[in-house]
Amino acid sequence: MPTQPIRTVPNPWRNVLPAGAPGSSQGTPYSFWVKQGDPKKLAVIFAGGGACWTGENCALHCRPHYRAFAGLELDPTDLGGIFDTDNPENPLADYTVAYLPTANGDVFLGDATPVYDTPAMNGHPAGEVTILHKGFDNAMLALDWMFKTYAQPDTVAVMGWSAGALASPLFTHIVARQYPAAKVTHFADGGGAYHLREKLAPLFKSWGTENVLKRVEGFEDVPIDGLTIEDLYVRAAELHPDIVFHQYNERHDAVQAMFMQMIGDRKPDVPAKLDEAHAYIRTRIANFRSYTSWGHDEAIIGGYYDAVLAKNALDNRGRPHVLDRLYTRQSNGVRFLNWFAAAITGEPVEDVACVDCETPEYHWKRPAFPQ
Repeated sequence: MPTQPIRTVPNPWRNVLPAGAPGSSQGTPYSFWVKQGDPKKLAVIFAGGGACWTGENCALHCRPHYRAFAGLELDPTDLGGIFDTDNPENPLADYTVAYLPTANGDVFLGDATPVYDTPAMNGHPAGEVTILHKGFDNAMLALDWMFKTYAQPDTVAVMGWSAGALASPLFTHIVARQYPAAKVTHFADGGGAYHLREKLAPLFKSWGTENVLKRVEGFEDVPIDGLTIEDLYVRAAELHPDIVFHQYNERHDAVQAMFMQMIGDRKPDVPAKLDEAHAYIRTRIANFRSYTSWGHDEAIIGGYYDAVLAKNALDNRGRPHVLDRLYTRQSNGVRFLNWFAAAITGEPVEDVACVDCETPEYHWKRPAFPQ
């Protein structure tokens, strides 16, 4: 019996293995993804994926809290958010996009190869593990590929979520220096509450962050003692007063609370730390804007969803509505998608903050259920 040939849909995402990359945390190859669009409009996305800084939270047989690999399994084709290029509202639909996974446990701020002691756990004896905290080098090789492939863009949006958000101001500076004639914009999704000062010092020491800062022109003299993530915003904004740095957070972000507790904040207060961090930045620079939403999650841009419970059994057959947050979230009457689209295209936006930060607010309207 004759058979029909299998039809395949071309994958818009190309996997790139940069030559000379140090690799992921366990020594496996590091690769990133590229979607070809308008070569004059680029977006560089630093993905989330957790972090580690001890043997216990780095070793895969213990309690790892990070993504340790960056291979073909991270194909973003089926993700939502900014990856949903079929959505006509996607402001990045026609951009050329470089998507950089995090895979070194160092939020792209690492230049070290420590050997950690590991406890006896899960059937494994106590021992040691070597971790490649080389996220900065992996990212720079990906960016070098992009710089050579797309030499003269008109606009470049630099953004990241969760772990990928933390170093995004530093990489915005690097990209802006490479493309002085381009309009460069910045957006960070999550990570705004880690205003923990001395508690961050062990992480930066493990990662070799001081080595990273010394390698970046304009950041060489940023002191590592007492360094905060907010200091990266301040220095980048001072060096680029024409770039507005943008940050999104959810007021009760449970992921940030978990990592804050791991870092040593016994009773993490995300709202209070967000306020402290934003005040720290705003007292030092003027080119910073924030959108603080209701909720307990992060990664609004990265293809994450909200489930809205049915009102009764007739509403969506008793199942929850699954909403792509990028396209449906609203706070204090301001639709996030509109704010985000303006921010990444260089249009002015005002600060937005939820008033009732416990009650969900959507641009989406619940469909009428059958009568």
